[in-house]
Amino acid sequence: MRISDKELLDLYRWMVTERLLDEKIAVAFRMGKIMTMFHPALGQEAANVGSAYALKEGDAILPSHRTKVVYLMRGMNLDGFMAGMFGRKEGFGQGRLPVGSHMCADAALGLLPVHGCIGSSFNTGVGAALGMKLVHRPNAVLQFCGDGGSNRGDVHEGMNFAAILKLPVVFFFANNGLSVSVRASYALSVKQISVRAAGYGIPGITLDGRDVLKVYETVSEALDRARQGGGPALIEAMVDRWTGHSISDADTYRTDEERAQARKIDPVKEYEVALYGRGLLDPARVREIWDEIGARLDAAVQYADSCSEPGMECLAVGVYEAAA
Repeated sequence: MRISDKELLDLYRWMVTERLLDEKIAVAFRMGKIMTMFHPALGQEAANVGSAYALKEGDAILPSHRTKVVYLMRGMNLDGFMAGMFGRKEGFGQGRLPVGSHMCADAALGLLPVHGCIGSSFNTGVGAALGMKLVHRPNAVLQFCGDGGSNRGDVHEGMNFAAILKLPVVFFFANNGLSVSVRASYALSVKQISVRAAGYGIPGITLDGRDVLKVYETVSEALDRARQGGGPALIEAMVDRWTGHSISDADTYRTDEERAQARKIDPVKEYEVALYGRGLLDPARVREIWDEIGARLDAAVQYADSCSEPGMECLAVGVYEAAA
């Protein structure tokens, strides 16, 4: 497929956004400003950005705990996003919802709700795909999951159901080899998650999740096939997790050598080098992009810091009464 220079640079900007977003949220968390759990996406930027960039208007996505940039890519306001992470009244969820963790939604943006128990909301995406088919809507759902969540019974039931009805959904598994602290080599009965696709009669693909262009092209093709009635596909992106499962996880179950190996390939820098080769970037432009995005994120942090704490009046909104 042909990718324009603008699209190539867009991918880079979103990858930089996710890298800097993670770094700035980590600082705020350690300062006690983040009112939620935080699961860094360091090392997974290419998989997150490449897959979400393949979505079109009207499509939907079920994100995960490690795909925060997806909310921004779908159009969520950055200031509101950050204020939500800070637990402030002016943020999404009005201080009650851990928006930055992975449990927020916006139907208008095609962002489907995710539950706190990872993998438990898998079939929300299957249900959305069923709805699209029933009303003959020419769109598709991109559904995130991890190697750990892939072992849930409801995940298998959902993939089987989607395959039988040829629903317009693409199952995207980011396999970092660790379900929190349990190694995939121990928890999975197969070497690759994509092998399981054969049991449902759908295509299964394993790819290098550190290659943003490969991810984008593969997911684009799968979503196009789904939109045209071809049914589901299972894509497994092999990624590296640079940190512990969450920012509170000391990552003691890996050796220093294993942690260093996980950081051996930097998806952002690898793609940056590729764009240098295409003549789309130079050192000055790279610095400009990083500075520009960093400044915007700093402004969002300052905005969130200036927002107010939620009061009792916010407690029942969305529970017993509708939001204003």
